Amino acid sequence: MKKIAFSFLVVFEAVFLVYYSWLRIDNAGRVKEVRTFGDSGDYFENAALPILSAEFWTDLRPPGTALFWKIVDSDPAGIFQLHLGFSILCWGILAYSFSKRLNAFILKPLGFLTILGFSLSRDIFMWDPFLGSESIAFSLMALLLASVLWALDEWKPYKGAMVGAIAWLLVLTRDTFAYFLLMAVPVLLVSFWFSAYRRAALMACLAFVLMFLFSAELAVRGDRTFRALAMNTSRRIYPSETYTEYFRHHGMPVDERLVLLARDPDPQDKFLVNKALLFDEDQEDFRQWARQSGRVEYIKFLWFFKVDTFQKVFTETSGQSFSPDVYYYTATGYRPILTDARLAELLYPMRFGLIYFFGANLLAAFFIPIGWRLQKAVWIAPLSMILLAYHQAAF
Repeated sequence: MKKIAFSFLVVFEAVFLVYYSWLRIDNAGRVKEVRTFGDSGDYFENAALPILSAEFWTDLRPPGTALFWKIVDSDPAGIFQLHLGFSILCWGILAYSFSKRLNAFILKPLGFLTILGFSLSRDIFMWDPFLGSESIAFSLMALLLASVLWALDEWKPYKGAMVGAIAWLLVLTRDTFAYFLLMAVPVLLVSFWFSAYRRAALMACLAFVLMFLFSAELAVRGDRTFRALAMNTSRRIYPSETYTEYFRHHGMPVDERLVLLARDPDPQDKFLVNKALLFDEDQEDFRQWARQSGRVEYIKFLWFFKVDTFQKVFTETSGQSFSPDVYYYTATGYRPILTDARLAELLYPMRFGLIYFFGANLLAAFFIPIGWRLQKAVWIAPLSMILLAYHQAAF
């Protein structure tokens, strides 16, 4: 009976995966033109550099996306197909891994369908024809989760190496994922310290810390931290009199002309301020300060104004951190796959994203003590990461 049920599950998942792939490919065929944005050119320039050159690894953008684009010689149509195929592969692997991990047989097909349904949400598949790092990053995150589930089935060193390799690719694709891995370190230590996976968790934590440090060094050498600070100065510091005075007292050269421009409600003016901080000759003092001590001072600033730091993720963005409108980035010819609004909202909450966020955090806080009492480390780790999502959004 079990063999029959297992065979039925295999056939069901295989058939649905084929149908899912057809949906994605058919939808992609409706795209008339790939979508580029301001930073697309940076990725093309990065992909044109030799892999063994220092410039490739310390360019204006993290090198992970360029590594993938080199496979198709940076051809826009080829990049679109690469994004699409890699996304289908990674989400299919995650759906299978998640289904396999579920103990109750009746939940296996439901889990399989839920993962694939989630990836049919606009905010996942719309990035395939977008010439940026988003599609690769989402696919690698799905693959990382799948590899973790695979490693937890039965820990083996080669599985740990696979998790580490995928995590490293993810960090190389977007700098923010280095902070994600760093936040995972205390979660892993607490969750698995008293389990059979303690030694493996220690190795993973060490690897994640090293990845973070190496990624931070690449970001500094590539001037990416300076560019982030310049953007924050134009959009967050200069528009606030309190923040401007704080940084003035901490050594930051302040240009009153740019301050007035940044406080204009027109978003275009903030763009002009950012451009001036990056390139104008009379802003060289600011650039020197930013590169020498700006990063440390900004971290101190976040802690000094910690109440603002934790609140403004809600107040400054009007909830956009949890339910952003990214339709602007869709490619010409974009069509949704999930046409039922209620189903789409259930799988990927947008209209009520903030409510879902608070609900998920409350449920996580409720079940973590239960998981601790039952010594279910595989419960505690993902639930704790839900609680850390707010901190990642705030910082």
